[in-house]
Amino acid sequence: MEVVKQTVTVSANRELLIKLPKTAALNQQAEVIILFSPVSTNGEKLALMQGAMSDPLFVADLEEIREDFRYADFDEVNG
Repeated sequence: MEVVKQTVTVSANRELLIKLPKTAALNQQAEVIILFSPVSTNGEKLALMQGAMSDPLFVADLEEIREDFRYADFDEVNG
C-alpha cells in the first residue's frame, strides 16, 4: 500500500483536486479520507501563544534552549 499525503485549501466551489503519483495504475481503487484542520483566527492564535507563556513545560523548554545557545553569539563575535 502506498500512502500519499497532500495539504490543500478548500476553494469557493468546495471541490478538491488530488494529484496522484505516476505509480497509480489506471482503474486502481483508492481510499480517500479528508481531515479538516480547525480554522483559527489571529486572535485565537495569539491567545494560544499567550497561554503557552504560563505553561511550565513550554517555559522549561525555552529555558533549556536559551541555555544551549547561551554562548552562540559570544563565540561568533569573539571567535
